[in-house]
Amino acid sequence: MSALHTLDVRLYEVLAGARLPAAERDQVIDLCEYVVGLVPELDLPHPGRTTRSAVHLLLDDLATSLDVRVRSDLARLCEVAVVRGLD
Repeated sequence: MSALHTLDVRLYEVLAGARLPAAERDQVIDLCEYVVGLVPELDLPHPGRTTRSAVHLLLDDLATSLDVRVRSDLARLCEVAVVRGLD
């Protein structure tokens, strides 16, 4: 299983109870994948922290109806994906 596929599965699990419209859910997943793919290429000193902060800020703007706890869970999941990878 590829890392992005595993990330997708975990993102869908976190979003399962969020009751987002399908289009908004897909945008959230695309955003998370984009940040997870982009940040490691930037060669920053703290890629995990950068990923978590970026996802949190972008989700605040993109998915305003999303619960803060869910946004935090998504940001943390993306951070883990960058730092440790997902199996």
